[in-house]
Amino acid sequence: MAGKSVSKSYSQEEITRGLIAMVAWAGKATDAQRSLEEEGLTVPTSTLRSWIQTTHQEEYEMLRNKYAAKMEGVLVSTYRELALRSSMAQRKAVELAEQRLDRGQDTDPARTAAALSKVSTSATDKMLSLTGRPTQITESRGMNEILRSLAQKVPGLVVFEGEEA
Repeated sequence: MAGKSVSKSYSQEEITRGLIAMVAWAGKATDAQRSLEEEGLTVPTSTLRSWIQTTHQEEYEMLRNKYAAKMEGVLVSTYRELALRSSMAQRKAVELAEQRLDRGQDTDPARTAAALSKVSTSATDKMLSLTGRPTQITESRGMNEILRSLAQKVPGLVVFEGEEA
């Protein structure tokens, strides 16, 4: 006779631990299960998924909201670290590109120049943004102001009604 799997019952504390693990691992049941097992609690991934999707969905959402600020803080720290590491790697890549160019070993200098231009543009934009300086120039002159400016630069190009060229 084929055995039917018997579902294990979990205490409220175990369910809460499972839900918190799912919050911590952004709903990734495999990672949550692994971390729970390291803490001595075995819960199948299918059970964890079922808890957050149906049986304990409200509690899961409540925990997600409760820990949202903490999770966002972790994200900010992570992205700050990634940005710094990426910046250091870009610096190394630029130095290597410069060395290859200096030695005449770059097989495609135009491509390297284009790539370095993108890095420069991005780095400049980020630096301006981080230092609170504008990253765009926005002009807010009206049509008459623009035409008058053109008329001053190129006499006779633009004639306004009632004025002679």
